[in-house]
Amino acid sequence: MGRKLQKSHRFIRFMGLMPVLLLTVVLFIITMTQVSQIDSAGPLIWPLMILFPTYLLAAALVGKALRLVFRLPMETGRTVIFSLGTRNSFMVLPLALSIPEAWATAVVVIVVQSLVELFGMMLYLRWVPGRLLPDT
Repeated sequence: MGRKLQKSHRFIRFMGLMPVLLLTVVLFIITMTQVSQIDSAGPLIWPLMILFPTYLLAAALVGKALRLVFRLPMETGRTVIFSLGTRNSFMVLPLALSIPEAWATAVVVIVVQSLVELFGMMLYLRWVPGRLLPDT
């Protein structure tokens, strides 16, 4: 019985990683289809590469402050931080890809936002429970 339980735990952990892996692959494919537009919007990209990570940092700090002010449990504080940090850019991305060519810059902004958000969430996974709101 122990061996079956180990196999089921490994399967559950593997399936837990699948959404991140699949999202990364899909986002990579979408980004590759937008390379020419991203390249043409070059001067716009650099301010976004500062703005979006700054937002992620601010969201984490605001979430930590909210946890302290409202005396939320540690897990709830972490949930607040992740909820503030994600702006649902992955949900907007398919809509953005269907808009007319005249709005190409909006597509570039949403693609960049999605990339920054994906990498930001991966950093959050280590930073939030490890340093920002560690178990005491």
